[in-house]
Amino acid sequence: MTMYFSTQVLNDIRGKNRPTHRPCVCNLVPESPPSKCKAPVKEELASSLHGALSIISQLITNTKRLTEESEELQEKLDESLDASVHLSQASTGTLVLQQKLLDSQETVVQLQKELLQCKDEQLRAVTSTVKSSVQETVKEEFRSYSSVVKSGQQDQTPVTPASIVSVVKKVVEEEDRSRNVMVFGLADEDDEDLNAKIVNIMQVIGEKPKMDVCRLGKVKNGRSRPVKVTLTSSLIVSQIISKARRLSGNDAYKCVFLSHDRSYDQRAEYRTLVADLKKKKVAEPDKRHFIRNGCVNSVERPGRTNA
Repeated sequence: MTMYFSTQVLNDIRGKNRPTHRPCVCNLVPESPPSKCKAPVKEELASSLHGALSIISQLITNTKRLTEESEELQEKLDESLDASVHLSQASTGTLVLQQKLLDSQETVVQLQKELLQCKDEQLRAVTSTVKSSVQETVKEEFRSYSSVVKSGQQDQTPVTPASIVSVVKKVVEEEDRSRNVMVFGLADEDDEDLNAKIVNIMQVIGEKPKMDVCRLGKVKNGRSRPVKVTLTSSLIVSQIISKARRLSGNDAYKCVFLSHDRSYDQRAEYRTLVADLKKKKVAEPDKRHFIRNGCVNSVERPGRTNA
């Protein structure tokens, strides 16, 4: 603010017209108007000084207000910095989670590749098994026909394309059976959760395969129907059958046993083998007897020698 003073006032300020007495202090205080002052100070100088003090007072007030506003702005700036730090930390955490997700996805992709490779191996194994089974069965049929021809029994039905189709159908059925496991001795209950029962059995023997389950036969009082478990390959069936002995050590499933899915002729042949096995156990109790490769085998028990 520009202030204009008269020549007399300036001379008074410079000391040219200095009064012979000391001016009153009240003239320097804004709250005390110069009109009430009884000191012999010139009224024009007192008014000018009062205006200057008022301006200084306003400047001080504005400075305080600006200082308070600066402090508020500084607090807001500090809060903004804190928010930026938190946002940066959150962004870092997000990047870490994204990296973990990418690593997990890579692991899943690798597992899928291994699964596909395993399925390819199983498919090749099944294809090889089917081919060999068809070849062996066809060879057997032709050998049977050849033996009939040599023996002079020409009235027998010759090998025809229809018979070959029948043989192939038989082989396919055998292949389907090779992917099944039969469960015997499992309690047959009303409104049962059969799938959960079979899952528990598989957990006992340490397997967790993909499977379909169903009961076979009609309901009979006091008799449990067998359960057919269909798996994805015969290799898994072999793994499960090899671990079936673990059920005997579990109180809940010690009366449950697993076996391959056999045809009617195979079951009859197996019953004959079981009968022979029982006879062997009675005749030679010091040896261990078991069925393997379609015959009864006997070996010395560990720790025993012949007398």
